[in-house]
Amino acid sequence: MTDPLPVPPDSSPESDYRLWIGNLDSRLTEFSILKILQKFGSLKKFDFLYHKSGPDQGKSRGYCFASYDNKACAEHAMAKMNGKLALSKRLIVKWANKDVSTEQEKPKMTINTGNRAEEEDISPQSKIQAIEAKLQKMQDRNPSMDLKAVPGSSQLSVVQREARLKQLELINAKKQSRKPYKR
Repeated sequence: MTDPLPVPPDSSPESDYRLWIGNLDSRLTEFSILKILQKFGSLKKFDFLYHKSGPDQGKSRGYCFASYDNKACAEHAMAKMNGKLALSKRLIVKWANKDVSTEQEKPKMTINTGNRAEEEDISPQSKIQAIEAKLQKMQDRNPSMDLKAVPGSSQLSVVQREARLKQLELINAKKQSRKPYKR
């Protein structure tokens, strides 16, 4: 029997400087991007992602992740590669983010109705009421402000209607000018 392979310990955030490299041209290979990234320092980990299923199965997803041993190498790679043209696309290089849903709790929404700002989970009904109150305040400040719009009254809709009528007239004129085939 063979011994199981040792699993490397999880890297701590302080020792893992992970970059997200996006907007990769589909013709760039894993090997070519790996060679480019190695020029900036010692890579700790490299993930080149492919589609697992669907019509693009086996093709590149257009982005990859690279982890460097130290921050200086990662910053150097980011500075040198971000915005550079690789085949036909400009590369985008950013710090890779951890899964936000596990790291932080959901941000709270703030609605200022004029009376006070509330920071709490707000129901949809409360949001609607707050927006209606704000609209009412706006209308009270400027009573001449008319918030009602009549459908089809804008200049654009009039122009579009006239253009459509002209198209229909041309189509009808062509139909009437056609003579039936006679033997």
